[in-house]
Amino acid sequence: MASTAAESLSIQPWARTGGEDGALMDILARANFERGHFRDISEATLQEELATDGALELSESEDDDEEEEEEEEKEVEAGAVSSDGVRPTTREELYKAKYEMLGKVRAAEQEILMALDFVSLLVSKDVPKQGASTMSPFLKQAVPMGTLGTDLWQRMPADKAREAQDELLATEVKMEGLQQSADNLLGAANRLRDNVQKETEYWNQVLSISEEGWNVCRIPGQPNRLAVRFGFSESSPEFSRRGMAALISTSDGKITLERGVGSKPKSLRVVMRKGSRIVGTSKLPDSPDADDTTLAARIRYARDSLYDEELYHEMLRESRTLTSLGVHMSGSEIHFNRQAELDDSFDISMDLIALDEAPDIQYDPSSPQDRLAQMTVLAARLLLSQAHRDRLKKRSGVPPPMSDKRNDSKPLLPILRPLLSLVMHHRTVERLNAYLDLVASIVKTAKCELETQHARFELPQDAQSSTTESLISMLMQTWTSHVQLTVKNCEGGDESMTSTIETSLANNSSFGSAITLASSDADKHHFDDHEGLIGAADAKVASNLARGLLAVTDKHWVFEETEALLVKDTAAGEKSEAIWVALDSESKTLTLQSLKKKFFWTLGGEQSQESFAEAAAELLGPRKGR
Repeated sequence: MASTAAESLSIQPWARTGGEDGALMDILARANFERGHFRDISEATLQEELATDGALELSESEDDDEEEEEEEEKEVEAGAVSSDGVRPTTREELYKAKYEMLGKVRAAEQEILMALDFVSLLVSKDVPKQGASTMSPFLKQAVPMGTLGTDLWQRMPADKAREAQDELLATEVKMEGLQQSADNLLGAANRLRDNVQKETEYWNQVLSISEEGWNVCRIPGQPNRLAVRFGFSESSPEFSRRGMAALISTSDGKITLERGVGSKPKSLRVVMRKGSRIVGTSKLPDSPDADDTTLAARIRYARDSLYDEELYHEMLRESRTLTSLGVHMSGSEIHFNRQAELDDSFDISMDLIALDEAPDIQYDPSSPQDRLAQMTVLAARLLLSQAHRDRLKKRSGVPPPMSDKRNDSKPLLPILRPLLSLVMHHRTVERLNAYLDLVASIVKTAKCELETQHARFELPQDAQSSTTESLISMLMQTWTSHVQLTVKNCEGGDESMTSTIETSLANNSSFGSAITLASSDADKHHFDDHEGLIGAADAKVASNLARGLLAVTDKHWVFEETEALLVKDTAAGEKSEAIWVALDSESKTLTLQSLKKKFFWTLGGEQSQESFAEAAAELLGPRKGR
């Protein structure tokens, strides 16, 4: 024990030369062993020790220290004294005292290490290398070096003027901060008011389009954005996906559609041409104005444009299968060209045109060709709407049985076929009415009485149908019109001729127009073209005129209907007599002649001075009883 104490104590003599001081670590170690812990050292105790005589007297010799240590060892061997001053009497009490002593030693060691770490951390700010050498590894990992530092402050004398100035500056800074806070609050209030106005404007527009019937919904995958659905659920996939646009709020609270939807709409247009001259066109919607167009109008333009785009797409697909019926493409136009069949017919074309690029062609509702073009456009749109209804019914019904065979083909929608039948029937009716007018004019030049009943373009079957679906079903059926011509005879017995026009292209069972020519004698003839009908009708009119002459002849005259001929049955040895009537609508001439004389009447040309009745009386001679 004595050797251990001797090794830990520093009993080196004081340096005789005061020029150099000892190392700090040595001085601290010596002071610790001589004076105890630093917490017990104060300025007062040091002053007291200096005033006391012999306070710093050293031991007379090292023998006294050795004797004291030997006595302490003997006391330990004989039995140590516990912390409460009672010597242990049993082994348990001895171990208890030992553990108590070891605990105090460990506590003291921890306090020393913590103090060393504190001092090392303090020193590491100025001398990092020296401080790191005595710092524990745990402290190096937990706290960066140089975190703790010290500085000496010299107390400054009180300065009243400076304190007053600092107080004034603090007050001004506080007022400035309060003013800035007030400005920030006013700015926040203004922004809140603007946001409320924008939100009010936004939701008012959303409510307005919702009240008008537009479907406002959320965008899939973007729950914080609204959109309007203006498309059609039964459209083709490539068009149904385009039937929804996001509602985007602008800086002033207005709503615009996503990507300029509805700003450049398109529309289907029907143009009727005769040669290179435009004689009819359908009505186009007004082009939208970017400054004045409302949100509802933009949505409506977008819906109409999308609908016409789908209609044009479906007609393009169908037109590829109708080339044999005179349908062909020219650039971006679909043409209904029937020039091979009807030389004087119109060429009808359909195209999709942007409203801002449309030519300046005015629609005239009083023009029959403009009305026909507009009727064609409306019929095409109704047919696409009916196709959507059919898809919905098919999807709502019982699905077909499951099969391994997959049919990916997309069926063609019947749009062009009904339109072709409509246009073809209209052309046939117009040509037949024009023929009636021509025949009536030719016959009237001969001063014969003739009545005509023009064919009318009517809906098939029930014309009083009130539902769109039933109306479309009529468009898919056969178009039928009737025309009648009546020849007034001299003494009653009028002769009538009726033509029935039937046109069907809605299905593959029949094509084109079929015309039936019937007369009062129940004789019927069927024709597939207009030229064959004209020749038969000319012969029938001439036959009816010749039949009327029987009323002014005697019983010897015989009528031959197939030749429009009157033949006189003469006795043997007499010359036979014959009178026949001929009508040629192509040359616009009516002829009445016998074997000896000829009378003719030409529309707009040379003609006989006599009327048809006078010429017939001259050729037949005096009337005799029948």
